Amino acid sequence: MLCTPTEAAYYLNYKSPATLYRLIRDGLLDDYIEYVEGVLYLEMGSRGQRPTLEKRVRSLINFKGEHEMFMFDPKEEVSLQRVRDKFEQTRAAKLSSHS
Repeated sequence: MLCTPTEAAYYLNYKSPATLYRLIRDGLLDDYIEYVEGVLYLEMGSRGQRPTLEKRVRSLINFKGEHEMFMFDPKEEVSLQRVRDKFEQTRAAKLSSHS
């Protein structure tokens, strides 16, 4: 599953994508980056021996005790439901802005 850094930050329960952009800038997420029509996307799932993006990010940063990172894995139903919920929120916001 491909996501923009902003979408990935939401799915991982970050308030902003700043941490992801820092890790990208430092070359620590190169295995997860894909470009589609010039737009940067992050692969959220695992591939071969490579862990999910969530597990990779967790291994790279120090967590504050009060931050709860969502254990996002696109193969699990709870993660897919989070994607569906975000889609519905976005769709509802677009519909209400056009009214």
